[in-house]
Amino acid sequence: MSQRGGQASLVDATPGPSPAIHLREIDLNITNRCNLECIYCSFSSTPSRAEPEIPPREVHTLLDRAAAMGVRVIHFSGGEPIIRADMPEFIAHATDLGFKMRMHSNGSLFTETRLRKVWDAGLRQVLISLDGFAANHDFHRAKPGLYAKTLQGISNAVAMGFSVRVNAVATTLNVDEIPALLPMLAGMGVNTFTVFYQIAVGRGRQQRALMVPPLRWRQFVHDMRRMAAAHKPDHMEVTVEKVFLWEEEWEQQLHATGRGGTCLGFLKECDYVNILADGRVYPCVCLVDEAPPIGNIFERPLHEMLEDPAGWTFYGGLASGLNSVCRSCELLDACRGGCRSFSRAGANDWFAMDPRCSGAPRVQGFMPVCFMLRENVDTGTRSGFQEHL
Repeated sequence: MSQRGGQASLVDATPGPSPAIHLREIDLNITNRCNLECIYCSFSSTPSRAEPEIPPREVHTLLDRAAAMGVRVIHFSGGEPIIRADMPEFIAHATDLGFKMRMHSNGSLFTETRLRKVWDAGLRQVLISLDGFAANHDFHRAKPGLYAKTLQGISNAVAMGFSVRVNAVATTLNVDEIPALLPMLAGMGVNTFTVFYQIAVGRGRQQRALMVPPLRWRQFVHDMRRMAAAHKPDHMEVTVEKVFLWEEEWEQQLHATGRGGTCLGFLKECDYVNILADGRVYPCVCLVDEAPPIGNIFERPLHEMLEDPAGWTFYGGLASGLNSVCRSCELLDACRGGCRSFSRAGANDWFAMDPRCSGAPRVQGFMPVCFMLRENVDTGTRSGFQEHL
């Protein structure tokens, strides 16, 4: 291996075996164009027509190949997918192939006409982003007056019969008010409310100061449980990203493979990939702006690239390059080195300690866990996936 700054080059590492490929879900960013420029957007989307998008023929080909691989869920995302006039055609094709589908949107373009088109094509679940009440939502989404349009989009989707999941991204600015959204959303008929922790990806790298501190996140999760117990109807599910495992939880069994199982988990099982609008394929959204892709769907069929050990060389290097502090930690089997993307963002070093850890987890009283791991505030069940199949 070559050496850079005293560290082994991940790109030049010797290929190891590819993980077990049991692909359950594809997050498909069919365009990187968006009507918004949210301050923490993982994909740095903009309204520019120069933003990449997957051509129609490639979308249809990918759906056919994904069905042949046994994929069960297609998550249409972006950018803003409803911008594409051919969105109903993709949904109709996915419907014919038997996929479960979701479409992730900021909701501000959810007119009855647009929603009717995707409903008639077969879509039944939409995910809409809401980052607090008016001032906070508009600030995080960098669009004055957006809040009212987003609420109207939620109302339109509920009225049409969609299963509606509202997603919020928590930051130091809005974390105090997010729990108060729950009773409002319950009253609107929302089916699921999920809160994400801001990650340092895309434009989020410039917003690391807004990441919620550990003890404040713990209080926030407690507030969400309390609010859910008081206001959540039986039909509604409320989940939060776990982010930290507290000392009294260290004996619990954690999700170990695939999505939610840390950077080492997807080396054991690949059950999810994110495909960007320029065709690049990644095993985790946290890696899309710094790590090399596994491959590109414009150059090679998805199943071939996933099964080729060469595409996993960089990621295998992540597993073999633990720093000395992490390697000697008694909690390594549970923490597994934390999030390598966050290490890279914080110290420009894939092998540095996760910035959420001091190196002495017993002293700080918690350890970092995968950002993709979610917890149901009612049942305490955890998974890297939201939906139950």
